[in-house]
Amino acid sequence: MLSMSDGFDQTDSSAAGERNHMDEHPQNAWNTVQYDARFDEYWIKAGDARQSLFYCPWCGEKLPPTQRDRWFDEVEALGLDPWNDEVPDRFRSAAWRRAIRPIG
Repeated sequence: MLSMSDGFDQTDSSAAGERNHMDEHPQNAWNTVQYDARFDEYWIKAGDARQSLFYCPWCGEKLPPTQRDRWFDEVEALGLDPWNDEVPDRFRSAAWRRAIRPIG
């Protein structure tokens, strides 16, 4: 079974031209706050799980809304099970968000 973290670009936003808000904060030098480029989502480790963040812990700025549900919708629309099937490369980074028209 595929782990959702296997082979995914979870922190590199620069290659995709994405803004990683935490890069602006030297307080995050220890990478306390992680960034998952697939979902445009910030998180911290909470035991064996992730806790999503909605506001920056350093400056209080509202972080962008997660694209997690949209990611799953798009992958499943291809007829794929993201937990068991091979996910196309474009869905392993932020690239899928540029290739798919915005919702709204």
